[in-house]
Amino acid sequence: MDFSTPRRALESIPRRKPSLPPELIEMAETMLLDKKLEDDYVQGCLTFLEKSERWEILAVGVYLCTDLLKNYAQSSLIYVDGPRVPTTIDGKNDVVSPLSHDLAICISRALLQTSAKNLEHKEPRVRTLVAKAVGAVIALKEEALQEATEELYNSILGSLHTHLEAGRDSSLESYSKSSTGALDDTTGWRALETNWQGLAAFIAAAGDSYFEHYSLSEKLLEACEYSCITHVNRHVRAAGIATIEQWIKCCSANEAHSNLILEPESPLRRTVIKVLKVSLADNWSQVRMAASVLCRALWQSLLQFPYEDRKVESLYPTLIPRMCLNRFYLAQGVKLYSHETWMILFGQGGGLEAVASNAGAVCRYYVKMCDADNHAVREAACQAVAELAQKLGSHPEFADSLQNYVTALLQALLMCFHDESWPVRDEACLACGRFCRAYPEECRSELPILRERWLEQLTDQIWSVREDAAVALGDAMVAYPNELQPVMLKFMKDKIPAARNQPAMTKEEYLKHANDIDAHTEQQLYSCGSLAPKLRKGGAGRIGCSSCGITRPKAPWEATDGCIYLMREIVQVCCDDQSNQLELTDDALLPLFEEMLDVCRVKHFPQADDLRATLFRQLPAIARALGKQRFKRNYLHFILDIIIDTLDSGTASALSKHAAGQCCEELGTLVGAGIFRGRLEDYQQEIYDRVMQERKNMPKGPVSDGMSPFGPKGLIPSTLHPALHSAVTQSVEGTPS
Repeated sequence: MDFSTPRRALESIPRRKPSLPPELIEMAETMLLDKKLEDDYVQGCLTFLEKSERWEILAVGVYLCTDLLKNYAQSSLIYVDGPRVPTTIDGKNDVVSPLSHDLAICISRALLQTSAKNLEHKEPRVRTLVAKAVGAVIALKEEALQEATEELYNSILGSLHTHLEAGRDSSLESYSKSSTGALDDTTGWRALETNWQGLAAFIAAAGDSYFEHYSLSEKLLEACEYSCITHVNRHVRAAGIATIEQWIKCCSANEAHSNLILEPESPLRRTVIKVLKVSLADNWSQVRMAASVLCRALWQSLLQFPYEDRKVESLYPTLIPRMCLNRFYLAQGVKLYSHETWMILFGQGGGLEAVASNAGAVCRYYVKMCDADNHAVREAACQAVAELAQKLGSHPEFADSLQNYVTALLQALLMCFHDESWPVRDEACLACGRFCRAYPEECRSELPILRERWLEQLTDQIWSVREDAAVALGDAMVAYPNELQPVMLKFMKDKIPAARNQPAMTKEEYLKHANDIDAHTEQQLYSCGSLAPKLRKGGAGRIGCSSCGITRPKAPWEATDGCIYLMREIVQVCCDDQSNQLELTDDALLPLFEEMLDVCRVKHFPQADDLRATLFRQLPAIARALGKQRFKRNYLHFILDIIIDTLDSGTASALSKHAAGQCCEELGTLVGAGIFRGRLEDYQQEIYDRVMQERKNMPKGPVSDGMSPFGPKGLIPSTLHPALHSAVTQSVEGTPS
C-alpha cells in the first residue's frame, strides 16, 4: 500500500493480492476519475470506513478522510517518526475540492467512531493512520464534537493503561523460547506505541486549549515516564517522548499553564528532566533523536520567558553533558540536530562558559560513556573529550576548570585505546594527543604507555588509524619535543624499509584470494540489526558492531605507510615558525626522505599502488612545511621520477595516478609551474603537459545545486529567530539584560 498521496492510495487498491471485492475496486477507480463531484468522493471515503473486512480498505478510508479534514482545517498534523527533510511529493489532495462545513462534521463523526473501534487493530499500519486521524478531528475544534472527542480521549487513556498493565502478549512466549525463531524487543506490545502517537496527535491538535478541558494526572505522567525510560520497545519509548514534547508546547502556548515548565518542582518538568537524562543517552538512535527534539522544545519554551523566571541553573548539569556528546554521535540526524539546538541556545561558537561552569558533570558523564557497551557511544565520547582538550585546554580563562579532571579523562581514553573497535581506538588516539598538548605536565606520567600505543597504531591495518596516530604523535611532540623527536626519527629509520619485506603477490593472485568462495563461506555474519549473538567483550570489556576479535595480521607495507604520515607530522612540527624548540636539519631528514622514496618504488605486491598514493598525497604538505626554497633546492629532484613513472604507467591504479597528478599540480603551484616543468626530461615534460591538460578539463568542486550528504542546505549554521536573540544572550551571560 502506498499512502504518500490520496491518488496513490486509491491506485494501490486494484493491485492488492488476494484481490479485494470487485465493487470496492470499481469504486476506487471511479473516485480517481477527473471532475468528480465532492459528494460522490466523500461517500466513497465513508464507504471504505464501513467496509472493514480487509485492513487495506479500512486504511485507505481512514487516510482519505484524514486528508480531507487536514485540507479543510489547513492544519499540519503531528509528525510520527520525528523531524525529516521536507518531502518532494506534494501531499495535497489532488482528487477532490475542499469540503463544506457539514461534510467536514459528517466525516469527523465517522472518523471518531472508526478511531474508537480500531485503536487496538491488529494491523499496525491501521493503528498509525488512526493516530493521525485523531489529530485531524481534534484540529477542527468543533463544539458539536466535544462530547465524542472526550470519549475518544478517555478510550485512548484506558487502552494505554490496559496495555501497560498487561505487558507483552503472552501468546508469543512459547515462540521466543522455541528453536524456530528469536523474538525481538519490538514484537508483542499490541497498540501501546500507536496509543501514545494518538495521544500526542490529540494534544498537538488541541493546542493551548488542551489544559482547559483535560488534566495532566500523576498516573498519566508516571505511565509516560515508564514508557519513555523503562519500556524495552524503542518505538514505545520514542512515542512517549513525542507525547511529552506536545505537553511542553501546550504549556508554552498558554501562559496560564506556563508554571508547569517554569517551576523546578512541577511534576511535568521533573518528568521531562528524568526522561531527557536517560533518553538522550539511549542506545537506539531513534529514541535519541526523539529526545533531542524534546530537549530543543524545552529550551525554546523556556527562552520565551524572562531569564529570572526560567530557573535553568539546575538543568545544566544534567542536560549540558548529553547535549555536548550528541553533537558527535554517529547518527547524522542526531548529530546535526544537536548542533543546531546548541546554536539556538548559545549562539555560533558559544557555550564555553556553560561547559566550564559544569566541567565536573561533563567530565563524569564523558568518562562513563567511554565505557558504554555501544561502540558508537564510545567513539562519540572520545571525540567529545578531545573537544574539551582543544577548546577548554587552550582557552586562557577556562583551562583551569578542566585541570582537576585531566587524570580521569586520560584514564578513560587509555581504556578506549585498547578497544576492539578500530573507530574507538582511532578517536582515543587523537584525543590523547590533544590532551598531551593542552596539559603536558598532567599527562607526562602516562607518556611511556601513550608512546608505545601511538607507535603501535602507526602500523595498524586501517589507514585512517595510522594517519591519526601520526597526528597524535605530532601533537605530543609539541608538548615533549626532546623526549619524542629522537624516538620518532629512530622509528622511521627502522620501519620505512618494511615494505621491501612484503611477500610477493601478483594482482591475479590477490583477486583470486579476495574472491575465494571457500574462504568466505560458512562464516558468522554481524550487523547492527542482527539477532546473532554479540561478539565477546575484548580489551577493557566492551563490544560493538565494529568490534572484531578476529583480524588479519599486520602487513609489512603498512608500517612504511604509517611512516609517511609520521614524516609529514615531524616536518610540520619542526619547521613551524611558532615552534623554536626543535630543529630538523637536512642531514637528519634527507637520508630518511630518500629511503622513503626508494622503498615506495617497489611493485611486487598489489598494495604498492596504495603506498605510492599515500606518498603523493603527503608530499605537498611536506613541501609546504619545508618551505619553497629549501624544498626546491634539496628535495624536489628526488621525487620527479617516481611521480612521472606512475603517471605514465599502464598498470598503476586509478587512485595512485590521480594522487600523482594532484601532487604535480600542488607542487607546481608551490615552486612555480615553469620551474617544476623545467626540472623534467623532455619525455617527462610531454607526460606532465598531458596530465595537466586533463586535470584542467576536470570539473572543479561539488555540484552547486546538489544535496549535501550532511543534511539540508542551511541547517548549520542556523539563524536565530530575532525574538530569541536577546534571550540567548542572557542565557550565555547568565544574567538578565
